[in-house]
Amino acid sequence: MGGTRIWPQSGRRPVTAGNPMITGIPGRTGEQMFKITIRTRWLLVPLAALGLAACGQAVSGSPAPNPEAARQAADRTLDQGVAAMGKYVQTSANFRGTVFRYATIDDKGSGSEVEVSRMGQPAAVMTKIHSTSHSGFDYDVFHPAGSALDYVRLGPGYAKLAPTKWVSMAAFSASDFSCAMPGLQTLCKLTDTIDATRKAAPPGLSTETRRLDDGGTDIETSITLKAFLDATVIPIPADITTRIDPDMTGKLIPVRLTLNSDGTFRRIEVNGAVLGKAGKVQLQVGYETKGPSASDDYPPVPQPAEVTALPDKAAVDDFWARLGQIRG
Repeated sequence: MGGTRIWPQSGRRPVTAGNPMITGIPGRTGEQMFKITIRTRWLLVPLAALGLAACGQAVSGSPAPNPEAARQAADRTLDQGVAAMGKYVQTSANFRGTVFRYATIDDKGSGSEVEVSRMGQPAAVMTKIHSTSHSGFDYDVFHPAGSALDYVRLGPGYAKLAPTKWVSMAAFSASDFSCAMPGLQTLCKLTDTIDATRKAAPPGLSTETRRLDDGGTDIETSITLKAFLDATVIPIPADITTRIDPDMTGKLIPVRLTLNSDGTFRRIEVNGAVLGKAGKVQLQVGYETKGPSASDDYPPVPQPAEVTALPDKAAVDDFWARLGQIRG
């Protein structure tokens, strides 16, 4: 059973699915102990090479590898990586980043990329949701700094939802709760998956670290499919999750967490597949920092004639429900 494959324009390997919705916004549906292996070459120097054997002097080779010390060192590096993610979420007042979300469950798959920018205090927030599997099914969510409103710009695929290009509603994206923000929410949920997997300590879990040419660090570990599903990193409809065999949920999916040379967070990516008796789950989900935001990330505030105002929560809930139904 083959799922639809998607080649994102960013050049990532083709992995399909995602959810078009920004999650964590009310009324909007779908956005330490473990075995560690560090491979090190150890060299025992022959005595003859040192010219000491004939003298009868005892010469010791290099000390034997200490697996426990290696495990602890890698464990500390992973701790530092998770802490760097948390610091990015809590302290980033001016940033730009990209969330990518692709998944296939059996033959059902889609994908999306989300560009998010935040700048200033009070903050202006711009989120652009691009479907990579349904052309034209894009929309933006814009919160002007200090505004009581959020504005949603509808792409061609959603044009029938309103008679105007923009829809307005009571602001939520101005919340000070960082993990509720689009993009940052994905980081929070991926942190949860790492923590849950480390606590569960499933067989085969390991971590490796690698120094990059630019001085950065790659940390390679894994999460369980169960941790990914429990954290709703990608909200998946119940009729789709029922296709996932229970024996699949304990299996591991590779994760790569990258830090800059100064220890700050750069990127995280979950990328791999889980095979079951009757199907397959394939995921590529992550977040990549894109530096500071700039003023041209934000459009002018729409004029009243360009906007359809949603008067209350019921209207907002109905709007997001209809948007989700159009995508299916």
